[in-house]
Amino acid sequence: MSIMDKAEELGDEILESSEYNELKAAEEAVESDETAKSLLDEFQAAQKRLQMAQANGQEVTQEQQQEIQSIQAKMQENEKIKEFMEAQQNFNKIMQTVNQVITSALQGEEEAAADQCGGCSGC
Repeated sequence: MSIMDKAEELGDEILESSEYNELKAAEEAVESDETAKSLLDEFQAAQKRLQMAQANGQEVTQEQQQEIQSIQAKMQENEKIKEFMEAQQNFNKIMQTVNQVITSALQGEEEAAADQCGGCSGC
């Protein structure tokens, strides 16, 4: 089996994971809820404006910080966004673990990685 075949197999396993499926379901729930989608879009736009200003050498103003904080507070009150963010965190943990296992294997530390996470029993 080639490296690419194994990579494709890994990708398929990730797509079948509960973490991925929960992330997709949470993403769809946010997309179908106008309030949640609007808040998320508003946050991303404000974040982009902030990053552009910083990239252009401008300092972040207190007003900009307050805008971001205000949107974040609203997001934390929205159940669908909270579930989406939690699902993102869970999926990211799995991806970090996968990357750690691959990195450990490349460094010849397969046994150390198995000891760290208790083997590959689905973390």
